Formats: sequence, C-alpha cells, structure tokens
Amino acid sequence: MNAESATAEVIDALARIEMQRLEKEKESGVPVSCSWALGKLHELLPRERKPAGTNVESTTLRANIKAATRAIGQLRKLAQITGQRATLKGDRPWRHQKSWRDARKDPRETGPAGR
Repeated sequence: MNAESATAEVIDALARIEMQRLEKEKESGVPVSCSWALGKLHELLPRERKPAGTNVESTTLRANIKAATRAIGQLRKLAQITGQRATLKGDRPWRHQKSWRDARKDPRETGPAGR
C-alpha cells in the first residue's frame, strides 16, 4: 500500500505559517493569530479542481490537501478552545474597563490625578 505524504514544499509552508502564527500570537493574541493563519492555510488549497494527471500526481495532491486540511482543523480547534476558555474565565477586555458613566461618578477613584 502506498503511504501518502505531503510534499516538502507544503510541509515547509505549514511550518512557516505555524512559526509566524506563534509570533503573531505573542503580539496580538490567539484569535488574531488563528484568523491570520487560517487565511494562509486556505491559500495552500487548490482553487479549482484540475483533472488528475498521473496517479502519483493525484496521490501527492491528495496528500497535500489532507495535510493542509488537518492543519486547518487543528487551528480551528485551538481557536474554539481558546474562545471557550476566555468565556469561562470572563477574559473580556471590556469587563476590565470602567464605563464613562462610572468614571464620572467619583473622580477620586481614577488615580492620583483625581486626588
């Protein structure tokens, strides 16, 4: 039985995308990095179906698509899990900020400038 494996180019592209995603995660957080990476991963997929050439080309193309699709699934799972954790923890930035109405009620609570 012929084992399907992605081409070196696709494997390298997947690794590059993941490394860049991790950098973006440090800068902007998981949701932004996942969104960016999903776009890049979708670019790896063929835009249109081409008639299969040789059996080897067809097998290689299927392996490349399978590798990209697997990476997309893992990334979606990461984004979903991270989103669920944020919801459970209440990690929403707007919860940590005072509304403008609350800020106007007692200016002494805003810090040393209000005292």
